[in-house]
Amino acid sequence: MSQFAGWEAVCACIGGSQEPELFPQDYLDEGQIDGLNALAASMKKHGAVLADEVGMGKTRIAVALALAVKRSGGRVAIVVPPVVAPQWRDEIIKAGESSKDMLRSFDGLMRDYETDGAARMDDALVILSHRFGDVRAQTSGKRWRADLLKLLVWNANRRIRKGCTLAERQMPGVKLAAGEIIRRAEHCHLTKSAVEKIVEQFQNLDSRAELDDLNSNCFKNQSPELKLLERTLGLALGPFDLIIIDEAHKSRGEYKKLSVLIDRVILSSDKTGRRLGLTATPVELDVWQWKSTLMRVCMSEPVWMSIEPAVLEYREAAEAARRRWRTDETAQSRYMTAAAKFHASLAPWVVRRDKRRDVTTILFNEHSPSGMSYRRQHPIEVQAGDLSPGWLRIVFAAEALSVIGQAAADTTAARARLTISNGHGVAGIIDKLASRRAGNSRHEDDEADRQQSAEDRAEDGVKASAELSFEEYGVRKRKQRADWWKKALSAPFDNGTESLLNHPVLSKVIVEIENYTRTGEKVLVFGRFTRPMRVLTDLLNARALLRAVRDGTPWPQEKTSDDDQGVLLAAAKQLEFDYDRKHVDDILTDAYRAFETHRQALRNHISSLIESGATDQTALLQAIARDTDPSTIVTPLARAAEPFLREDTSGSKISRKAVIGALINVTDALRERGEGSAQDDDKLDDLSANALWARLREGLIEEYGAPRASFARMLYGQTLPSTRRLVQLAFNRSESEPHVLIAQSMVGREGLNLHESCRIVILLHLEWNPGVVEQQIGRVDRKNSHWSRLLREAVDAGSREMPQIEIRPVIFRGTYDEHHWSVLSRRWDELRSQLHGFIASGSDRESLTEGDRRLLQSLEEGSPDFSPEPSSKT
Repeated sequence: MSQFAGWEAVCACIGGSQEPELFPQDYLDEGQIDGLNALAASMKKHGAVLADEVGMGKTRIAVALALAVKRSGGRVAIVVPPVVAPQWRDEIIKAGESSKDMLRSFDGLMRDYETDGAARMDDALVILSHRFGDVRAQTSGKRWRADLLKLLVWNANRRIRKGCTLAERQMPGVKLAAGEIIRRAEHCHLTKSAVEKIVEQFQNLDSRAELDDLNSNCFKNQSPELKLLERTLGLALGPFDLIIIDEAHKSRGEYKKLSVLIDRVILSSDKTGRRLGLTATPVELDVWQWKSTLMRVCMSEPVWMSIEPAVLEYREAAEAARRRWRTDETAQSRYMTAAAKFHASLAPWVVRRDKRRDVTTILFNEHSPSGMSYRRQHPIEVQAGDLSPGWLRIVFAAEALSVIGQAAADTTAARARLTISNGHGVAGIIDKLASRRAGNSRHEDDEADRQQSAEDRAEDGVKASAELSFEEYGVRKRKQRADWWKKALSAPFDNGTESLLNHPVLSKVIVEIENYTRTGEKVLVFGRFTRPMRVLTDLLNARALLRAVRDGTPWPQEKTSDDDQGVLLAAAKQLEFDYDRKHVDDILTDAYRAFETHRQALRNHISSLIESGATDQTALLQAIARDTDPSTIVTPLARAAEPFLREDTSGSKISRKAVIGALINVTDALRERGEGSAQDDDKLDDLSANALWARLREGLIEEYGAPRASFARMLYGQTLPSTRRLVQLAFNRSESEPHVLIAQSMVGREGLNLHESCRIVILLHLEWNPGVVEQQIGRVDRKNSHWSRLLREAVDAGSREMPQIEIRPVIFRGTYDEHHWSVLSRRWDELRSQLHGFIASGSDRESLTEGDRRLLQSLEEGSPDFSPEPSSKT
């Protein structure tokens, strides 16, 4: 049970007055230590927001604060998106501590009670999923979850019967949890008070009798019954002295799952309980978002009302200054005054270090021309003059369909001009028309079109409207014209995939990507629509295969497949390669023998390891050695391990130690949720290790059972988490494939550190939210990045040319894409103003006079700066 000594003790612990040291000496750099001290000082009074830019090491600062709370006798809940849970565990381990796997759900906590009793109530560090509070007790088959509330009420007051009927399916963990809450209430005033309040409100439920009907719908969202159950779930975790909320800008709405979790589920200690919000984008689209961000860390409504005028005035003053900073002295003066008040209002609550104070950025600025940014943003542009005759016809047809309107042309076709740049919409229309011509239109294709149309409307702000009848518009003639233009749109191609193989945007992006990879760079591509992303991946791999055949270099594929012929023919045409399948297969077969000979050394090492029984290794590697069919796993293990060895050694010189390290990396990445990490392997007995290997084996065979081209890899919503981790590890090694990683935005923009061998980001499909784009760029703009290493090498070599992080938005000029980019750019400038105090946009900075430069510097030096005070040197 928590015996928290208070926040003065936390500050003393951080200050180093206790032994042993709180964390390893090199765990935090000076800037992170300053941030940690500033947060601890804020926590004496209230919660805080740690808003450091992406890649500045917020997680480590938060872990250090959590360790100080633990050292002071307190408990910490760390609330994170599931995808980043492994990174949090890794950072905790690097700090010299340990934590259990993340708790993802109600069910997971009840299973813990079955196996370990009330152990989670005693854990000082508990990692929770953002969706942990999603109870859904009214769902069929899950009504037993409501028993936690019913058992708690009945145990607290045995006279209460009505509403306490239990579900037919009994879960032992629920009974144990309810009993433990009652036991704790005898010694913990906070728990006792919470139980009494739940019991009182339960008795006052208007619909309490309905709870005895197990088919009732009592526990629906936002119902009073569900709210009581959510609070009971929090009691089963016990109270916390610090709640750390990672990605605190997410799910801001009152009824969103994250808000429910931190406001209604997790129980905060009485007067000393604090919240820490972590986010690189406390505001994304509007200054009003400061309110939800600060209230998430328990700023009260009266406090917000007292600072709201300063926040709104800063927004207005910053907008005026951005428009007239060169010429309007009144706007300049107003900005300086508003910035000072804004800073004074938020500084007690916000700590934010930006990249201008990072040692690597400072090094770049010292050795580069004045005004030059370490980030170079230059679009990949597609112009009308770049289009083939077929694509010119498609553009004209799409514009004509938009003029005719959706009543005659159907919604998707009428909006084709809005999606022509990303390829998704046009390809779908062509597929739809082609299937109709063939008489095989499928319901699932039509449903996918409708879903994509709804997604497009949500993204670009086009208001949804029902399709009106043709008679209502009198559009028979217009429909005939629409049909003609649809035929014109699809005439150059037989299907949508074929159209994408020659899409002008993808063609231009491929050229840019291959220009980078020829120089040894790796490239990260972000997109939203899976179909063009998949075609881009296939084309890059097909072109790489054909170049390997042409140049006589090894390729990990013995022959081409029937499914690949279309993309290979398209790639061959693009490369002006005389494609003959048999000739290509013969060359691949010969080259593959050489490739396999090179890999044989690794297979021999793995076979030897298995034959030896690996008795000197971890329990999991010993389980691999006991595999009953080793012949089926040696080659997949070699394929999976090879990316982790290419930089270390090659051929017969591979060491046993290196192979073991690679296998540990592979098995660690293959693990799914609840299966621990490599650090837990020493705790496994033989039975547990065998069971774990049986599960990992399936994923290994699925991912590496057959050779695959991996010059480019794609990650999207259906990619297994284990595959994502393996690809991430391989992409971070400079000599390993993949050289190009194409990631769907919702999958790759958080939780994946992709910075160790990459500094180039291509934005294939533009976003509307600049905060999302910052997250995407943040995958490569991080501490100890590939760019920072190149920079130090350039400085050491005395080079005049400084490397930069390259950001390449893709813009199809003359289409809706151009409008999209203008909106995103404007919002991005506003975000930079809010978070960095940048008055002038990037384009404004390109042609400054010396007087302009001095004036701008003076204004921006007066911008709000929430950086922590540097520690005093002794």
